[in-house]
Order: sequence, then C-alpha cells, then structure tokens
Amino acid sequence: MRPYHHPVRRPALGSILTGLAAALLVTTTDRVMAQTWPLKPVTMVVPYAPGGTTDIQGRLLASGLTQLLGQTFIVRNMPGATGAIATEFVARAAPDGYTVLFASSAQTTAAPLTEKVNYRVEDFAPVSASGRGSMVLAINADVPARNLREFIDYLKAHPGKVSYGSAGAGSVGHLVSALFAARAGADIVHVPYKGGAPALNDLLGGQIPMLFGNSGEILANAQSDRIRIIGVSTAQRMRQLPNTPTVGEQLPGFVLTAWQGTLAPVRTPRAIVEALSSAIQRLSRDATVIERLEQVGVESITTTPDQMDAMIKAEHVVYGEAVKAAGLGR
Repeated sequence: MRPYHHPVRRPALGSILTGLAAALLVTTTDRVMAQTWPLKPVTMVVPYAPGGTTDIQGRLLASGLTQLLGQTFIVRNMPGATGAIATEFVARAAPDGYTVLFASSAQTTAAPLTEKVNYRVEDFAPVSASGRGSMVLAINADVPARNLREFIDYLKAHPGKVSYGSAGAGSVGHLVSALFAARAGADIVHVPYKGGAPALNDLLGGQIPMLFGNSGEILANAQSDRIRIIGVSTAQRMRQLPNTPTVGEQLPGFVLTAWQGTLAPVRTPRAIVEALSSAIQRLSRDATVIERLEQVGVESITTTPDQMDAMIKAEHVVYGEAVKAAGLGR
C-alpha cells in the first residue's frame, strides 16, 4: 500500500493576483496622495504654551512650510501634562498628513519612561528632527564656585544641602540634573516647578542655587550678574558659549541633549511622510532658519524619517540611566 500524502493547499492564482493588485493599489494611492498633498491646511500641534523654545521652532517651521508647499500650516498649542495631552491627541488623529506633532525628547522618550501616558512611541511615524538644544547648567551668583570643577567640589562638601530646580518631575531638566548628580557622586535636592520660567526666576532671585535650564531661556539671561553659566550638556561646546565647558570635560562621557522635530500618526502614508520630511530638511538648511534657531540656543539639524527613528531609539539608553538616577522608573 502506498503511503497517503496530504495534498498541499496552494493559494489560487486568482487570490495571488488579487493580493498583488491590492498592494499595487495602496502604493499607487499613496504616491498620488503625496503628489497632491497638501490640499487643505495642515495643523501642527505644539505640546507647550506659546513663547517657549519649542513653540518658536514650530512657528518658524510652519511659516516656512506654508511658503514652501503653498498651503497653510497652522500651529495649535495644546499645553499640559508635560506634553502628553497634545501627543495623545495627534496619536489618535487621522493618519492623512493633515495633523502632525512638533514635539521634543520629552514626549517621545522622557514621558513614556517616567509616567503612565495613553500613547506609545510606536503610535508615531518619525518625519524629521530639525533642532537640537543643549541643557545649560547655571548657578546663582551667590554660590561660592567660579567654575564646574569648583561647583562639583562644593556639592560634595555639602551633601543634601544644595537644591536644583526643574520644569517639573520627569522633565528633561530634572533628568539631566539627576544624571549629573549621579555621575558627579553628589547628593542634591530636586525642587520641581510648573514650568521652566518660574524655575529660572527663582534661580535669578536666589531661591534655588542651581538649574539645568533650556538653552534659549538661559542664553536670554546670559548677561545677568545674578547667574553664572558653568556647563553645557552637549558633546561639544556651544557656539554661543565658546568659553563654557561641556559637563563631559569634567565628567567624561556625560552627554544629554533634547531634540525637537515632527512626527505624524503611525499609519500616515509613507509617501506623505517623505514629502513632508524633504520639505523640512530643505528649510533646516536655510541660512535664515539656522540663524534664527541659533538666537534661541538651538542647533539646526536635518534627518530623514529613518535617521530620526534611529535617534529616538538610541537616546532611550541614556535617558533610561537618567530616569533610574531620578528614581522615576515606572
């Protein structure tokens, strides 16, 4: 008796052709959408109140895109919950290229690591990062330290006696300060504020002795005799502060920056994502845009969608260490 062989079920030729046709239709539809997009105004959601560094960048970008693409880009500010409200709103928006998020490291990296948010990084399609800012370490002028080395020595000599401000628990300023304390072997006390501006005001007023602040906000007060700028969190010194050392010059390997860039809902057609990314990259190379960003302490950068995706994934490592140092892991 010959052994019985189960027949192999192969998909019918008609099913294969149908599947190929559907895939071709999706690809063709995406390409056509990209060629005609945008047909109506695009809403760019910013997760902070008007006037801050991220808002300034978003408005600069929206203005440039309006001119470049011939359709209005409208900035909509949705502050609150460290940016989670705006971020969740865009995650749930229609993936058609008409609602995008102009966000920062705080929304895609810091917040998901430190608190319960109703979105995931995977809910977004990275488009392009267009700015990168340093966190700048400033101390009140009454602190008896003239430079970063002296300040670290001062912290070690006064464990638990020195406080630092931040824009709130889980903010980039909080995390970079906690990482700094851990790397320096110092015991410093966190004082959270409801935003960077009130923290900076208290630094200027002497209520707190230390602040790792947003580069734009600190630079705006660089000439004040009430503060002393002693370090930056970038790998290289800032062009605007050539005589201020990086923290890494005293604590080798210390680097933590915050990027700003555009993301779209995850199922936005790739062709539209690439079209928007191409336009943003073009603007980011514009001399006027570069100069304007430098004025608020931001370095203009250009990335493709894939490069931005890789950047987000890579920064999870150092932010993970900072979150652990801050005792915020959830």
